[in-house]
Amino acid sequence: MSIKVENVSNNVKVDADTNAITVTSISPNIEVESIENNVVVDSETNSIVITSFEPSIKVQSLGPQGKQGIDGVGVPTGGTARQVLAKIDGTNFNTLWRSNWYDYAMNVEYTGVDTITGSGTIKECTLSGDTIYRFINSTNNANGYPIEDSFYSDFSLTILLAQRGA
Repeated sequence: MSIKVENVSNNVKVDADTNAITVTSISPNIEVESIENNVVVDSETNSIVITSFEPSIKVQSLGPQGKQGIDGVGVPTGGTARQVLAKIDGTNFNTLWRSNWYDYAMNVEYTGVDTITGSGTIKECTLSGDTIYRFINSTNNANGYPIEDSFYSDFSLTILLAQRGA
């Protein structure tokens, strides 16, 4: 079924509850095809009542594609597997790619090789076949957690992969 209403501008209203279409123009040209006993037209009130329970709307054509806008601030390039986008501070759009500490903590396998240092313990572990190192500071903060609990890609603890709370 299709309904074509011409020359009525914005003078057509559809009641979603009753499926009634009301045409308020003085002399609309209404063309109804494939009625199949699902449409009643009241010529006095200009109302069209659709009794079908499967209403549909068909878009005949779309307007032209709009112009491409300028690029805005988006996601910075880069990032690697397991990294997440994190804010650096409260400044809008000031973000960077950072490894998720929890992902490391839950997925590493410890080798059992631990090295005690003056400030904490370095635990050797593997993640996806790579050897990495977890440093746990021996000093706790006010909440009882180590002041540093981080994963590094090197034993000298210079290349930070992920840090708890950072």
